[in-house]
Amino acid sequence: MNLDRIAPGRRRFLQRSLAALAGGSGFFAAPASLALLNHAWAQQSDRGGDYKALVCVFLLGGNDGHNLIVPRGAAEYAVYAHRRRGLTIPQAQLLPIAPLSGAPYALGLHPAVPELAQLFESGQLALIGSVGALLEPVSRPQYDQGSARLPPQLFSHNDQQDFWQSLEVRSPVDPTPASGWGGRIADLLHDGANPQATVAMNLSLAGSNAFQVGRRAQSLTVDTGTIRAVENDRDPVAAAEFEALLAQSQVNLLADTYRLSLKDAIDDYRTLQGVLAAVPPLATAFPAPPAVGAPAADRFAHALGSQLRRAAELIAAREALGHRRQIFFCSLGGFDTHDAQMADQPELLAGLSRALHAFHAATLELGVAQQVTTFAVSEFGRSLTSNGDGSDHSWGNHLFVLGGAVQGRRIFGQVPDLAAGSADFAGDGNLIPRIAVDQYGATLARWFGVDPGQLSSLFPNLPAFDQSDLGFMRSA
Repeated sequence: MNLDRIAPGRRRFLQRSLAALAGGSGFFAAPASLALLNHAWAQQSDRGGDYKALVCVFLLGGNDGHNLIVPRGAAEYAVYAHRRRGLTIPQAQLLPIAPLSGAPYALGLHPAVPELAQLFESGQLALIGSVGALLEPVSRPQYDQGSARLPPQLFSHNDQQDFWQSLEVRSPVDPTPASGWGGRIADLLHDGANPQATVAMNLSLAGSNAFQVGRRAQSLTVDTGTIRAVENDRDPVAAAEFEALLAQSQVNLLADTYRLSLKDAIDDYRTLQGVLAAVPPLATAFPAPPAVGAPAADRFAHALGSQLRRAAELIAAREALGHRRQIFFCSLGGFDTHDAQMADQPELLAGLSRALHAFHAATLELGVAQQVTTFAVSEFGRSLTSNGDGSDHSWGNHLFVLGGAVQGRRIFGQVPDLAAGSADFAGDGNLIPRIAVDQYGATLARWFGVDPGQLSSLFPNLPAFDQSDLGFMRSA
């Protein structure tokens, strides 16, 4: 079915709601027999040599990057400890790293992320310093004097999550459909890269999101547990009657659109169910479900790990799905650490680190580590100074990119000067980003196969910046 003919508002509603209805309801599940998957699978001439995947991991709430990357040298650590006060990590506990480039002084990582430190030291992970929402470069005087052009509602969770995913500043009367930059990439690449696709290339393991919404391309939400199409264990006849009803055209246009969309969603889940059933189990061990009374880190590791495990399974099934390009969306919440940060952030980071380490191991097992790039996103950073028990909403942040194609063991962007009065921090203490989300995304998109001449159509603020490729990805 081609949803292009549906009015934008109805199309967005259907795309965001039908996946949950068809794939997540306890009433719906799959029929017993799925013998015929797709004869074209065996006929594909391209066996995935040109395959690439992007995996977005959204750290919801605003991770405190100032405690992810920490000065380790005596003089710089003293400045850090003075500014952070109650949020200071003991110097002896920091995990030392030795960047090949980009470090202005000795640095360490949070003690809760030994797996990420190991990936960094082995050249699989790069750190991106001082990233944030920008419409154009901003200096401290511009910000302090109120003359800078800034994204809307800088310190609002909802607004900044939307901006990070869409990069659009929209008028309330703008008639064009909203979209995310992952969706716009799919608009551009899906038909050419995935001509034999049986489902959408944009696959979410964390529900509806703005990032994967295209102006044309659809996304599909995939459960991390049992994939369901249609079933009713107590009354199989009812399930058959329901599908028969979906086969009947409706006179009302909206009702018929809904019928066709629901039928397509059920077909997608039936395809996924059969494809995933045929994928050999991964040997890589992902974080197990937490035991009763287990540390919170176990819960976070399993929450994100189950999403990444399903992403790995969908990568393993790429040929059966007809995919040479895939974009995944995962998320982990809880990073809004206004309170109890020193207790909560270590648990969150430990879970994150363990889940990402398992996923990278799975890409090695599948032989696609060079072709899968995982990148962190968080709507904003947090205040350098403590509010007494945590940190408050701020602006710039430090992130990371993981994968075999990453120029690992390097720091890109800028590690800020933490001293009071530095040009890196505004008068109100907020870290001023030096790298725009548009630049971060454009670097990933270029590696993914987007022609450099098309980047500005995907990243609307990119022309305001001198550098469109930050260099953290190896040449394709």
